[in-house]
Amino acid sequence: MRQDQWGQEVTAASDEAVEALDTTVMAYLGLRLDTGDHLKATFKADAEMPMASIARGNFMQLFCHSGLLKRTDESIAGAEAAIALHGANRREQLHLSALKSWRAGDLRQTLVLWENILLENPNDVLALRLAHFLHFYLGDMQSMRDSVNRVMYAWDASVPAYGFIKGMQSFGFEETGLYGPAEAAGREAVEINPQDTWSTHSVAHVLEMTGRHEEGIEWLEGLCGNWSGVNNFKYHTWWHLALYYLEREDFSKVLDLYDTEFRKEPTDDHIDIANAVSMLARLEMRNIEIGGRWDELADICAKHVDDHLFVFHDAHYIMALAAAGRDEDVTNMLKSMEAAANNIDTTEGPVFKDVGLPLCRAIVAGRKGDHEAVVDLISPIRYQIYRIGGSHAQRDVFAQMLVHAAVADSQHNFARALIGERVERRPGSSLNWRWLGQVLTELGDTSGAARALSKADELIAI
Repeated sequence: MRQDQWGQEVTAASDEAVEALDTTVMAYLGLRLDTGDHLKATFKADAEMPMASIARGNFMQLFCHSGLLKRTDESIAGAEAAIALHGANRREQLHLSALKSWRAGDLRQTLVLWENILLENPNDVLALRLAHFLHFYLGDMQSMRDSVNRVMYAWDASVPAYGFIKGMQSFGFEETGLYGPAEAAGREAVEINPQDTWSTHSVAHVLEMTGRHEEGIEWLEGLCGNWSGVNNFKYHTWWHLALYYLEREDFSKVLDLYDTEFRKEPTDDHIDIANAVSMLARLEMRNIEIGGRWDELADICAKHVDDHLFVFHDAHYIMALAAAGRDEDVTNMLKSMEAAANNIDTTEGPVFKDVGLPLCRAIVAGRKGDHEAVVDLISPIRYQIYRIGGSHAQRDVFAQMLVHAAVADSQHNFARALIGERVERRPGSSLNWRWLGQVLTELGDTSGAARALSKADELIAI
């Protein structure tokens, strides 16, 4: 037994191997491109370290790609073989059990195991960051927030990775509407490490949700020079910048950022796909011509017709397929999704059944011009969509779809009610005021419509 830099016992052949694993974990926290290289160095130092194989298996799971599940299986087998040879402590055994549960699709049990690790080992930053991810994709934002806050007593500026912990704390605060504490924690994290893109993005969320779009542009453009060593997550941060310009109604800038930054490479990463798909959908709902950009996305999404790992990802995949007119792929995806929805042995099965299927059917109906069906399908589940995971900012594309469909189907009273909710919650959004002006015009309230459209013009002139 040796100790890592957080004082935790690690089964390893040498201090060099433990240091290599520490470096790997720090790179993962920083969302660094070289995380894989550091993991390879760890295996080179000690190919039979249980936590090296466990870390590799978790990283494979994080890709959320069905084609990589066999590598998770290989990592589990490697960890079991290492433990059979050298043993393992309780923390390492719990980590292996958590990985097995994740691979089996029992996400709730996975979180129980990680949280149990943290009760005994509050400085286990790998368990903490993985739990942060999974709480997020289960839509359980209070648990995501509290998971970090429960262990803050064990962290201060003298502990390695403290800045990353503050960034996680920031995001938990933001997603539960605690914008003041979220901004303070996020800015503290970025001051500690300006290359901390997760914390940078958390502050960007705060500025988006509070309607401070000009501040958001200044924030991200002032820090984007630090993103060169960041993995694909930097594209998501560019996407946040594009959201600000979208609210400014600078559509040419949004498309430029799409082509030169967050979709400049035809990647197969699930976050990259969600960035691109949701932005094109938002643009089209504002009647912006986006050219043939759907086709490239559909070619990639067609490879994921049978994945069904998370509803959030599937909803974006099918959005691209439907937009590109890939009817056969859409039909096959909905059919296999029904099978996933009936799988009661996985955590996501009920989410597919209750939320995923109606949401995806609504997405397809909207592309076929059946706006009444969109309203009928989304309205009953709109307060359950949080269960698919993703942030408030990301899921807003589905809320916009409901408003767009209600307007297109001339359900003006319902549309006005939905827009009223949005205006009260996000008064700094020009889109909300544009929609309100459009609906009030249809309802014959010309003076109210004029005021709403004037408000939209004032917002983009700021």
